[in-house]
Amino acid sequence: MQYRDKAKIELKNSSYVPVLRDSTVYYGGSQMWFSNANKRSKDYIIHHYGCGTIATADLFLYLALRKNAYPSGVTESVLQGTDSAYYKDYMSYVRKINIYYTKAKRYIAVLGPRIAYAFNSYARTYQFPLRAKWNLSLTYYDMLEQIEEMLARDIPVILSIGPNIPLWWKNEGINFYKREISYEKDDIYHTKASSDYEGSLAYPTLYQYHQVKNNINSHYVTVTGLYRTEPNVDEHQENTDVKEKIMLRISSWGKPFYIDYNEYRDYIDKSGSKFTSSMIYIR
Repeated sequence: MQYRDKAKIELKNSSYVPVLRDSTVYYGGSQMWFSNANKRSKDYIIHHYGCGTIATADLFLYLALRKNAYPSGVTESVLQGTDSAYYKDYMSYVRKINIYYTKAKRYIAVLGPRIAYAFNSYARTYQFPLRAKWNLSLTYYDMLEQIEEMLARDIPVILSIGPNIPLWWKNEGINFYKREISYEKDDIYHTKASSDYEGSLAYPTLYQYHQVKNNINSHYVTVTGLYRTEPNVDEHQENTDVKEKIMLRISSWGKPFYIDYNEYRDYIDKSGSKFTSSMIYIR
């Protein structure tokens, strides 16, 4: 694997897609910002079934922000020459993306092939030399390599945590984590939130991950970084087939979280499906 020796692969813009709401800068957008008061409204559908629409809309914005490489009339309506999006403009923008591209449906939401189709339609409209496809039945290593490749090319990865298949009524899923940094100073270890210290520490660091959500399924997230550590293997352990620890930084509900790639793949094998839990591959 080309990126096997890299401990960290990240998007170049650590802020991903900054969305300004009141005094808070969000890490991408959130479907929960849309009202669910009127069950017949499109906002209601986005609120309940719009994670794929949000992921797609944020992908378009990130590409537009990337050294102004892929701007369009629709992204400029929200960015307006800046490097961030204001909440009200962002909400109008997402509604446009939903109407013209993703077209989220009640109960069905947005299927993976539809997101790939939406991206390709957008790319053709604005003559971008990129194309997307929804990959089916990816192996553990094939998916990992494609995630690494896209991040190295500074392209966010839309990843699906699909429903329970075939027992779709069950609620098994994966964990979301927050990351903290333990740093050493005068032989004392301190722990702070990753966002407070990352990139500015003068001492060796150790990442610690704490579960904050569980049983997440039927949800799209956007991968913005990958971090790997060597597995702890006892020298007397006979089983040498021990996978390294791989954490993926994601954007979901306007916040950064982390998921364990091995947990995600275990979920696919035990409760999900390679057809519904997959990714949008762009090249």
